[in-house]
Amino acid sequence: MALFRNAALVAITVCLLLAALATSVSGAAPLSADLAHQKFARIEAGKLAAGVRIDLSAAELNAWAVDEARIYAPGATRNIKLELTPGRATGSLMIDFLKLRQAATHEDPGWIMKNLFAGERPVRVTARLESNNRRARVDVERVEVSGVKIEGAALDFLIENWLRPTFPDVKVNEWFELGFRIDRFTVLPRGVSVFIGK
Repeated sequence: MALFRNAALVAITVCLLLAALATSVSGAAPLSADLAHQKFARIEAGKLAAGVRIDLSAAELNAWAVDEARIYAPGATRNIKLELTPGRATGSLMIDFLKLRQAATHEDPGWIMKNLFAGERPVRVTARLESNNRRARVDVERVEVSGVKIEGAALDFLIENWLRPTFPDVKVNEWFELGFRIDRFTVLPRGVSVFIGK
């Protein structure tokens, strides 16, 4: 689903993972991930009545994010944890930027990528999430890589020169259409609620 995959890629890369989104994933993760996948499938089918609300718990979103990362970029991420607050999500994870870029682009890495980006690094990303009238926006507010805060011009450079070329479909710091007749969503500590429009 566009919104959650968009957010997940932002988290996995620059490094959030909304994805959609507050506890560590335990042994029960497969069941929670299955529930989240089922709920996303219901939304994507486009057959829900107007006014229906689909609730995704924080545990379901955490499990789903781990599952998506495992499928999308095996071995590139681990220890994914999503925390939700009203209108915001924070993703923390260990990430190997080289493996992630290779999974996304299928290109052989050049010398700079091999020497500067290989190996795991702890990453933490906080993003503000808002939506209304069938549109949404994910604004990256804070990024830390190996405990070093990246902000301002350096963060803009990272988004424009690494995130967008690696994941051209990701929408960050701009409005985008939600699709699947989603009118809006809300983000709270307990989870995300998706509201279906007409």
